Amino acid sequence: NEKMEEESYSNGSYAGEYKSCLLEGRYLVSLSLINVFTFVIGQPVTAKLLWITYTTKKSTDILNCNLALFHNFLYLVCVLHLIFLFIYQKHQVDLLNIVLIYGQVGGSMNLCFICMERYVAVIYPTSYPLLKKYRWREICTVMVWLSSLSTAMMTTIATGNTCPLKKMVIKNIPFTVMLLATSLMVWCTVRITRALMKSSPGRDQLHPIKRKAFRIVCATTAMNLLCYIPVSVMQMFRIQDEYLFNCTLMPISILVLSAASVVHPLFYLYTKGKLFICLKGQKKAT
Repeated sequence: NEKMEEESYSNGSYAGEYKSCLLEGRYLVSLSLINVFTFVIGQPVTAKLLWITYTTKKSTDILNCNLALFHNFLYLVCVLHLIFLFIYQKHQVDLLNIVLIYGQVGGSMNLCFICMERYVAVIYPTSYPLLKKYRWREICTVMVWLSSLSTAMMTTIATGNTCPLKKMVIKNIPFTVMLLATSLMVWCTVRITRALMKSSPGRDQLHPIKRKAFRIVCATTAMNLLCYIPVSVMQMFRIQDEYLFNCTLMPISILVLSAASVVHPLFYLYTKGKLFICLKGQKKAT
């Protein structure tokens, strides 16, 4: 009985601290600013990327287009979370967990598939047309959406009445996905680097197509290491101290994922020469 009373007291004090954390002005303001930043800055950039992708005369870059749609859905959920912050505060944490797992799993998987596509283009150029023939890109997009949405819902909802072992396994799924994606991306980067160094002996410059593929692979790998890996590491603190994670580390994780969702469209527009198109137009006019 004494142990039960101590547990109930500790649970009650924890719930009180957690509730006060959710109602703090700094907590609400920080999450609100992150949501506003994500939507106001990311939405126009993603809309421009989608417009360029659909209006181009070349074949549609399915993986980058899918990543833009993935981020666009993330922006809409951030707006929904902004509403939940002030109306449905009891459920905003669950929605925030969904956003966190959704962006972490889907973003890293899509970057990994983009990196693997460039790997095939450089290492096996004769097999590259087979990707279109066998609908490899379409299969990857379906895998991204199914994996991200199912993992987000499972880690948020299905862990309520499960045993501790199952709960730990479910919560470690995003980190496992991140580990596999990062390993594949680093492996592709190393293989492409070796292939480019061997393919052009005595040359000062690489072929433009290979140079572009190498730049894209390096950028996607760096984005994964700098943005998604830290989020996965911070998620490991949820098992040790859930109060610390929900009240301190979760807003930081959401901010990092929001920055990643903006950086990739900007990089894509830069590689296409469309990022500073307005400035170029002004220079030509002068």
